[in-house]
Amino acid sequence: MFTFVVTCYNQADVVLQALESVKYQIREFGRGQAFQLIVTDDGSTDGSPDAIRGWLAGNGGLFARTDLLFREENGGICVNYAAALNCIGGERFIVVNGDDLLAPFDVFEITDRLDEADIVCTAFLKFTGSGDVIRAYGTYLEVVLQNFIRGKTLRHAVRLGCPVMGTAVYRKSLLTEEVLEFILKFRTVNDRACFQKILGEHEGARVVYVNRPFILYRISGTSISNFNSPTRLLHNKEVARLCRAEREREESAAFRLLLLWQEKSAYFRTCSNRFLRLLRFFSPYFAIMFWLWLRHHGEIVRMERELVDSHLEKCRAHCRRMEACAGESRTSH
Repeated sequence: MFTFVVTCYNQADVVLQALESVKYQIREFGRGQAFQLIVTDDGSTDGSPDAIRGWLAGNGGLFARTDLLFREENGGICVNYAAALNCIGGERFIVVNGDDLLAPFDVFEITDRLDEADIVCTAFLKFTGSGDVIRAYGTYLEVVLQNFIRGKTLRHAVRLGCPVMGTAVYRKSLLTEEVLEFILKFRTVNDRACFQKILGEHEGARVVYVNRPFILYRISGTSISNFNSPTRLLHNKEVARLCRAEREREESAAFRLLLLWQEKSAYFRTCSNRFLRLLRFFSPYFAIMFWLWLRHHGEIVRMERELVDSHLEKCRAHCRRMEACAGESRTSH
C-alpha cells in the first residue's frame, strides 16, 4: 500500500488541483500498486470538505482505501499533520498541502530511493496563482544546499531551524510516538519539528538528495511560502520555539548560545521595522548557508540552473493542466 496524504484548510478553490496531481501520478506512473488516500481538513469554513467529497465521488475508485479526517474546529497544521501520519497504512507515503501540487515527474522513483536511504531530500519549484513558475535561480539556494549539508552539519542545521528537508520523504518506521508527540507541541512547523526529532533519535540516518522538483509550492497571500503573510509571521515565532526546545535540553554551553542566537534572529523576521529585520542575516543559520555557498559556489550555481532550466516549462504546463482538470471535475460534480 502506497499512501498519499493531502492536508487542507480553507482551500476549496485549489485543493482539487492537489488531488488531480495525485491522480496524475497514479495514472502516469503507479501501475500495479495499491493506493491509500488520506485527506485531512482542519475545520474549513469555505466548503472544502464538500469539494473533496465531490471529487472522490468521481475518482474514489483509484484508491483501495480512503480516509477522510475532517475536524469540526481548527486545530492547526501540526494537529492535521499528526492525525494523518497516524493513519498511514503503508511503509511509504507522500504528503502534499492542499494549495500545492505534486510535480509532473515520477514520485515513485524518489520513494524507491528509500531502499538505500532513510531520508530522501527533494527539490521544489515555486509558482504563483496564475500558474507561472518562479524562475529566479537564487530563490532555490536553500533547496540545492541540501546536497551539501550532511552528517553533524545536517543535524546542527536542523536543530538551528534551517529550512532543509521540507519536501523530504522518509521511512514510516522513523515515525515513533515521541516524534508525533513532539510535532503536536506546535501549530505550523510540522515538517521542521518532525525532522528535528527524527534526526535527534537517529543520528546515523542515511540521507541523499535528488535535484528534481518533487513538490510545486503555490505562493499566495496567506501561504507560509509568502514571507509577508500572517501565517508566515506565526511560523517564524514557532521556529524560535523549536530553537528554545533544543536549547533547554542541550548540554553544550557553546551550542546553547548558538540556539539562543538563532531563536532571537527568528523573532527579528517578524519585526515591522525593516532595519531590525535585517538582523536576521546575522544568525547561525545564515552563517551555515554562507559558508556552504563559499565552499561550493560553482556547483551550487550549476545545480540551481539545472533545477530550474531543466524542469521549468514542464512544470508550468503541469500547473495549468491541473487547474483545467480541477475545473472539469468541479463542473461535473
